[in-house]
Amino acid sequence: MAHLCILAFLVSIVLAANFNFESKQLTESETVPFPAIRFGDASQPSPQEECRYSPEDDDWPSDAEWQRFNATLGGVLLKPQPLAISCYAGPEHDATRCAALQSGWKDMAQHANHPVSVMSQWSSGMTCVPTKNPSSTCVQGGFPVYTVNATTVRHVQMAVNFARNKNIRLVIKNSGHNFNGNNIGGNALSIWVHNLRGLTYNPDFVTPDYTGRAVAMAGGTRATDVSTASRIYNTTILNAGGADVAVPGGYFQGAGHSSYASFYGLAADHVLQIRAVISDGRFVVADAQTNPDLFWAFRGGGGGTFGVVTSIVVRAFPLTPIASTSITFSTISRPGLPGVSNESFWAGIKEYLNFSTPLCDNKGFAYNFIKHASNSGATGLTFTSSLSLPNRTLAELRSFTKPFLQKLNKVGIPISIPTMRTIDVPDMQDQPNLARRALGDVVGNTLIASRLFQRYNYADDPSISSMHAAIRSTVEEGGYDIHGQVMSPMLSVSGNPNNAVLPAFRTAIMHTQAYEPNAWWDGTIVVETFEAQAKRHDRLQLYMQRWRDITPGGGAYMNEGDMQDPEWKDTFYGSHYENLLEVKKKWDPEGVFWVISGVGSDEWEVRGSSGGGREGLYTQDGKLCRTRDLGEDRK
Repeated sequence: MAHLCILAFLVSIVLAANFNFESKQLTESETVPFPAIRFGDASQPSPQEECRYSPEDDDWPSDAEWQRFNATLGGVLLKPQPLAISCYAGPEHDATRCAALQSGWKDMAQHANHPVSVMSQWSSGMTCVPTKNPSSTCVQGGFPVYTVNATTVRHVQMAVNFARNKNIRLVIKNSGHNFNGNNIGGNALSIWVHNLRGLTYNPDFVTPDYTGRAVAMAGGTRATDVSTASRIYNTTILNAGGADVAVPGGYFQGAGHSSYASFYGLAADHVLQIRAVISDGRFVVADAQTNPDLFWAFRGGGGGTFGVVTSIVVRAFPLTPIASTSITFSTISRPGLPGVSNESFWAGIKEYLNFSTPLCDNKGFAYNFIKHASNSGATGLTFTSSLSLPNRTLAELRSFTKPFLQKLNKVGIPISIPTMRTIDVPDMQDQPNLARRALGDVVGNTLIASRLFQRYNYADDPSISSMHAAIRSTVEEGGYDIHGQVMSPMLSVSGNPNNAVLPAFRTAIMHTQAYEPNAWWDGTIVVETFEAQAKRHDRLQLYMQRWRDITPGGGAYMNEGDMQDPEWKDTFYGSHYENLLEVKKKWDPEGVFWVISGVGSDEWEVRGSSGGGREGLYTQDGKLCRTRDLGEDRK
């Protein structure tokens, strides 16, 4: 009878599939001759070991088992070497290929299209970088040992089951965009969902709670694909800023901001349905009626924690143009841009902070940078910012920004009315004159941390002055660059959704990141010792503590923050954490899914190995082990 219930369940999901690849599923009968891929059974949990196995352990699957696994998968199991292997002496050495990698290393696309390479290379333990010294050593380090190139739900199910049953660490890589290395793992089996592609538009999507425009996206759908669909279907879809970011991945699962954050809310607010493979290997639907607790957790509770998302359905909106402009001022003179004094520069930043609340209250949005810059030997600071008002005319934008520009003039910043334009479909390329690509779309070796400055930080001049001083000291004393998004994604603008997004997001005015100026690849990587990297991290957290001190009850955006934040539970989840932990224990009782500072992650830790051994700092070149003594559980 139980088998009939399972079969009926599977058939119902097949009928509900958004894409053909979701109809290709693992069946109970397929698992009988190969127990390594059997589904999870709460009555027969997998044996608990202190650590996930590594290739050095006797219980690591034999080559014959891996070959059988690959054959059962249909040949999509990969054993990829690090992307930079061609730069090292040995059979893979290729000087031409290495030179191409060195010159184009910062281009995120090549990392997104590689089975294991990622944006934040430091998280791998820096064990295989595009060196100019071929005699140095390249090892797998924090990169997974095997990868399933998933193109069907069946592939995902088999990977989850094999990893769980064989006690192997499991990681999920989509596009590789993550500042903290949550998409790689030493000694791991990785599920690469980048090639789950597809997007369909439905002008009349119907659920018990919603009727209207909607878009179904396969798990690997990129932001550039979403932008194309917006143009084709003449509709607005909340989207990431980096062209290669996978929208159904960590973007929406962590919240997901966009140029419409103050107008429509966050991406997580408008997800109508989710399809995913959970920790027991089964394929489920989550929406407001079916598995509502899982649906709640997926939308804001963090990627890589509750399951492998294979597709989502999101609300779409009537095409909503944006009136947009940008401003720039600098302490360095350049053609067409006279330099200003340092005091005028920082007075201008304070006027910008004063302007931020009215911008948000008018449902506007702004990207901004404060960067250390140089020109013709001179060094200084440059500020750039876009200013956007959705569903407004250029005349309205001009009128709205005029008082702000006049205040900049009064503090010694000679800015006239800048060029303005209307944007139908915003993307990374539509951020005029920001000079730098989005942080999340460039490969580098930087450490990053962030904070959501709250509305109370803007309440009066003393509050703004305190925030201004904290930011200024981070830049001038700390030497960090700043990247921010001015936005106010209040619950009221998104229809009061019930999801797991950090509550502090709803009362924020600016999401602000501090990062090291070496964020952009300059052709050189210095492989640091653990002590040096830990010192860099501790120094960044020193300045973050100043930000935390003036934002009590606040938090940070997990997708663009330091997941090693000492107060990570409050910082990334706030009052939702305990409820999220209940969902985690219900849907993943064996801890199959683990990411740094994910819900329940403190039950595990990465311990050092020969790949780097950086204990105490969350690089991924180590062994994943439990933090509690299993001996007590077995008494």
